[in-house]
Amino acid sequence: MSRTSNILLVIGCALVVTATIFITMRPTETSALPENMQVAATLPALPPLTPNLTEPFNSLGIVRRIQLKTQIQEGVSYDVTEYTVARGDSLWSIGQKFKLKPETILWGNEWLSKAGVLQVGDILNILPVDGVLHTVQDGDTLETLQTLHGTSIQEIFGYIGNEFDLTQPAQLATGQQIIVPGGTSPIFWSEAQPPSAQTQSSYKGNYPNLGTGYFAWPLAPPYTLTQEYWGGHPAIDIDTYLRQPTFASDTGTVAFSGWDDTGYGNLVIIDHGNGYRTYYGHNEALLVSAGQVVYQGQQIAESGSTGNSSAEHLDFRILVGGMFVNPLDYLP
Repeated sequence: MSRTSNILLVIGCALVVTATIFITMRPTETSALPENMQVAATLPALPPLTPNLTEPFNSLGIVRRIQLKTQIQEGVSYDVTEYTVARGDSLWSIGQKFKLKPETILWGNEWLSKAGVLQVGDILNILPVDGVLHTVQDGDTLETLQTLHGTSIQEIFGYIGNEFDLTQPAQLATGQQIIVPGGTSPIFWSEAQPPSAQTQSSYKGNYPNLGTGYFAWPLAPPYTLTQEYWGGHPAIDIDTYLRQPTFASDTGTVAFSGWDDTGYGNLVIIDHGNGYRTYYGHNEALLVSAGQVVYQGQQIAESGSTGNSSAEHLDFRILVGGMFVNPLDYLP
């Protein structure tokens, strides 16, 4: 009997221990509790990480963004470089070489007072991005640059190539060169026109309507463009060899045939009598005279590189309604 009692006592103790462990662990299993007794186990929310907090910066009202890390793209230059003009170069072809707009080549070199005035050996500034290279004058501020070139103060101040200390107000020094990314400036060029006074090279008579209204290429194929139509060059430049025949693009009367002082060298202008005029510049030799009627496809000159030109080519223009239009829109 005592043995049986001992066994029962051991079993009873084991049951007590098991029950104690079960009761101790039970509260963590909240799913077994009634719904109104569930225990909330959520952690307190942390404030969000905001690496781009904004705060006002200096008296200019420039908004600066605090960044935990500045990422600079590898292999990208933010500096102005130099390029030496070679034979046959134009603002357009140089722009193509550096993947920039031709306007940027012009606006990066303030001494180029007129578009297209390039000489072999000239040293040009090449900007790292499309825009303007502005030389600071007395009294210039970032607001001045924004007004002149249309780029915001924030973009100018924050452009890496300008090397501003972003923790300090912008300081501009006279003579300092500032890159204005995406900026613009006025464009100037000389429009070839016959002299206003009667000369042996110009014709002041009536111009009968002789034009067909259709234009032919003024050179024999193949056609290689060394400069296309753009804001500073309302024409196309077609590559030629010295004394390559130049032909009338349409029938008309020669309004001018002679030397042009504005940079086009030996120039021919044909009035077609229907509101159109065509221009043929930089020729080596002229084969027609003012007042002469010429026919579409007739040779009028021998091409060359006279006037403001860096190599043999034909500067071809179409004037209508007092404006130069893109010849490529009219040629077959």
